[in-house]
Amino acid sequence: MYRFVEHTAELEVELEAESAEGVLEEALRAFGELTGPARGEPVEEPIDLEATDLPALLAAWLDQLVFLADTEGLVPESADISVSGTRATGVVRGRRGKPRPLVKAVTLHRLRFGRRDGAWRGRVVLDV
Repeated sequence: MYRFVEHTAELEVELEAESAEGVLEEALRAFGELTGPARGEPVEEPIDLEATDLPALLAAWLDQLVFLADTEGLVPESADISVSGTRATGVVRGRRGKPRPLVKAVTLHRLRFGRRDGAWRGRVVLDV
């Protein structure tokens, strides 16, 4: 589950899933909604990210999606992702196209990612 929280010049996204991987997948779906739809050829991009902690891993994940949208024209649709400690590896699947350039950057403001109250939760603020 994800939901957008209204914010001036920024967009806050709250994420919830049963696993750390699920939170990253929800972040991908939210980002895909903001940049899509794509109607181009299918594409897969390998992912191998490491961060200092889980919140930084969430930011790095979204930074990578912004990079792929900007440089490869990738609108993400799904991912096979594995999280081990503060490392995420896997494959992002999507379509090439002309992603809407809505997301400019991932901020560290109010950044959170971890297990809380029996679920994995994340929060990230996007500069739009």
